Amino acid sequence: MRHRSGLEMSLLFTLACSSAPPQQLARDSLIVSPPAHEFAFRSPSARDTLVEGRSYLIRWVAVPAKRLNLGVAMGGKDKGFLLVGAPAGLDSLRWTVPIGFVTGFGPTSSDQVRLRLENADDPNDWVDSDRFVIIGAPPK
Repeated sequence: MRHRSGLEMSLLFTLACSSAPPQQLARDSLIVSPPAHEFAFRSPSARDTLVEGRSYLIRWVAVPAKRLNLGVAMGGKDKGFLLVGAPAGLDSLRWTVPIGFVTGFGPTSSDQVRLRLENADDPNDWVDSDRFVIIGAPPK
């Protein structure tokens, strides 16, 4: 199963609508409802840099999942779950990046960090975030 990012879904929707006559597009744009299925991250994005020891808001859309899992990986290595079996109504999590998350392994930063959002009831329904950066906390 190929999973599409929110941006890909938006582009596909835009392309599908752009072939409609202008009058139809204007009328339809007023009644467009969210897609029946969307798994996508809102934040963090590929251009974000997170710092160990600081808190950040992770945001997502997960329709129609009933329960969610949220995991984190660095450089292809599983770093564990942030959420397991969370209710579907949840669309965000405030995460404090643990001190040593990256620096505990020697490097001062990693640009190979990503999140995975999973439908806890369907192992084939998941999406990965864009890769983002985590850096060590500045010395005090």
